[in-house]
Amino acid sequence: MRPNQIEAFAEMVETISPRAIIAALEWEIHILEKILAVQHSVPSADAVSILDFCRFVFAARRGMSVDFSLVTLPSLHRELYRKTVARLVKAEELPFSAKSEFDHLIFSNRRQLLLNA
Repeated sequence: MRPNQIEAFAEMVETISPRAIIAALEWEIHILEKILAVQHSVPSADAVSILDFCRFVFAARRGMSVDFSLVTLPSLHRELYRKTVARLVKAEELPFSAKSEFDHLIFSNRRQLLLNA
């Protein structure tokens, strides 16, 4: 059975060295954008999630903020991204502030869910 897009992405980022993750994310975003341009279709929820996460990582590397909505993401996505950010910070591929910014996004998105309930 072929894994779905997020499972394949998770396997990739969890099995490679943290020092190789940034290059893998650059490749992933390139491939996803190319596929979406050719297919001219609405991207899957997994593809949107992965693209948003990649954009978060690239912005964090430049010390910039990015609006990354975690409200509709399944917990599998949130936990994968949280672990990946922690690995990147530990390997000094991302600044420490990236971890606190990601945690802030999780907290503020949970708060928004509670307020909208």
